[in-house]
Amino acid sequence: MPAHIIIFAGLLAVYGPRMAYASIPGHLARLTELDAAWAIAGAGARLGAVRAAARRLHDRLTAGGPAVAVRTADLATFPYPTRFGLDGAARSLAPFVMMRNRVQLVQVRVGGELVNVLVNPSDPERSLAAPFFSQQLEKYGDFLARRVMSTQHGTVADALAGWGVDPADVHYITFDHLHVQDVRGLLGTIVPEPGQAQPTRALLPNARLLAQRSELATLEEPHPLQRHWYVDGGILGVDPQKIVALDGDFAIGAGLALVRTPGHTIGNHSIAIVTDRGVWTVSENGISVDAYAPEASAIAGLRGHARARGVEVILNANTKEHTLDQYTSMVLEKTLADPCPDRPEFPQHFSSSEMVKHPLAPGLAPTYTHGAITFGQVVTRRAPAPAPRPVAQA
Repeated sequence: MPAHIIIFAGLLAVYGPRMAYASIPGHLARLTELDAAWAIAGAGARLGAVRAAARRLHDRLTAGGPAVAVRTADLATFPYPTRFGLDGAARSLAPFVMMRNRVQLVQVRVGGELVNVLVNPSDPERSLAAPFFSQQLEKYGDFLARRVMSTQHGTVADALAGWGVDPADVHYITFDHLHVQDVRGLLGTIVPEPGQAQPTRALLPNARLLAQRSELATLEEPHPLQRHWYVDGGILGVDPQKIVALDGDFAIGAGLALVRTPGHTIGNHSIAIVTDRGVWTVSENGISVDAYAPEASAIAGLRGHARARGVEVILNANTKEHTLDQYTSMVLEKTLADPCPDRPEFPQHFSSSEMVKHPLAPGLAPTYTHGAITFGQVVTRRAPAPAPRPVAQA
C-alpha cells in the first residue's frame, strides 16, 4: 500500500471523518452584535434585524480605529457567465462578464503585535482543477481558455515580494468562501498529494486558514450540487492544526473583522476592513458595486430589474444554497460599508472577484470600480508566528 494512503488512514483513525481543527487563537475576539438577528426565524423580520445590527457593528468597528496597512494585488482575470454574475438582470447578449480576482494584505496590531493577514490569496493554477474551470478548458481548449479569455497577472508570492513581506511572516489566510480554492500550496501538506512523492512544501509556513466551520464541512463532504465549484481535495492532507474553524463573527485587532454572510455558500463570511475612508467589505456575494446599488447602475437592465422586482441588490447567483440569506447578507454588507467618498451612491464593497471592463464583455462594464484598497505604510519587519492559545467565547 502506498505510504500516503497509509498516512491518510492513520489521520482518519486519529481524527475521525471530521478533522479536529485548531482552537480559536488569541488574536481573534468574538463579535456578538449580529447573533440575535441571524437567529430570527422569519426571513423578512431577519432582514430588518440584520440591517439594524449591522449599523451597530459598523460603529463598533470604526470606534476601534483603522488597520495598520492594506494593499491589493491582481491575480487573474477570467470569464464568468453573465446569467450567474448579474442573476439574469442585465440586458446583454454577451455570455460572459469578465472578473478580476485580487488578494489583499491587511496588517493589524493585536496587543502591540503586528499580525499579517492575506485575504483571498487564490492560486490561479490550482483553481483550474475546479469543475467549472476544467470544463471551460475542455470546451474551449487550453490556448483559448487560458491565453485569450483569461489572464494571470501574478501570484501570491509575487505580491508578497512586491510588498516586501516575507512569506514566513504571514499569520493567517482567509477567503470569503472556498469556491475554486486549493490551499495545499499555501499551507503545505503532511502527506504527499496524489501523484507526488513528497509532501507539499508550504509557501506560507507559519500561516493558518480562518474559515467558518460550515464552509469546512462542505469541503469535507460536498453535496452533488456544490461539487461544480469546489476543488476536490483542496484541503486534503493539510495539517488540521493549520485550519481554524470559526463559529460566528470575529475581530482581529483593530481594523479587521470576519463577519458571517451566508447565502452564496452556507459558510460564506465577509471581510470588513477599516481604513481612513471608513469600513470596506470584501466578498463575492455581488460582483460589483452595481449589484449593491442597482438603482445607480449604468448597466442596461439593472435599474429596471430592481424596480420591477422591488429589490435593492442583485445576487451573484451561480449557487443558490440560501438565496434569501444571500440577499440579507448583501444588505448587511452595504449597511456595514461606508459610502465611496467620490460616488456616495455606491458602498465601499470590494468584490473579491470584481467585474471589470473588457472587450470580450461588450456593454457589461461596471459603473464604478474600486480596483484596489491602499492604506497606511506596510511594515516589513519580521512578525512573530501566532501562538495557538484558545480564548473564551463571548
